[in-house]
Amino acid sequence: MPKILIVTVGGSFQPITTSIRSLQPNRVVFIASDGEKGSKSQVIGEGTPCEIRRGAEVIERLPNIPTQVGLGDNFQSDRDLILIQNPDDLAECYRKIKACIEVLLSDNSNEIVADYTGGTKTLSASMVLTAVDCKIPLYITIATRDNLIKVEKGEMTQLIDTSFR
Repeated sequence: MPKILIVTVGGSFQPITTSIRSLQPNRVVFIASDGEKGSKSQVIGEGTPCEIRRGAEVIERLPNIPTQVGLGDNFQSDRDLILIQNPDDLAECYRKIKACIEVLLSDNSNEIVADYTGGTKTLSASMVLTAVDCKIPLYITIATRDNLIKVEKGEMTQLIDTSFR
C-alpha cells in the first residue's frame, strides 16, 4: 500500500528531511506558507533555498526539500504543495489541511500519515486537530534540546499516541 506523508513546513528544513527519510513515504504533500517570505521556498525554491545557520550566519545552502530527499517525479508541486496564505489563521489552516486529507482518504489504496513538526504553532495545531479528526497516524520529529531556541542535533521521528480520541 503506497504511503503518503503530509508535513507542515516552517523555517527549518532539517526536521522535514529527517521525517521523510525515517518514514520512507512514496509521496509527500507539503503544507507551507505562501508569500515572499513563506516556507514554500524550501519546497519549490530554485537553486539552494534551504539554509543551515549558526546564529545569523549562513554556514551552508542546500537544494529544496524534494531535491534533498530524492522525491524526483513523485513530487508534483501542483498536487503536492498546499499553500496557506495566513499560517496564523486556524480556520484557514484547518480547512485546507482537512480538504487535502479528505481527497487522499477517498482513495482507500493509500496509507496516509502526518507529521506536524514544522510551521507556525497554528499550522502545527491545525495538522494535529485534522489528523485526530480524520483518524490518521500522527508523527513528530524531535531531538534533545541543548537550548530553548531550536533543535540542533539527534533528530528522530516518532509516532504520537492519539488513543485519547
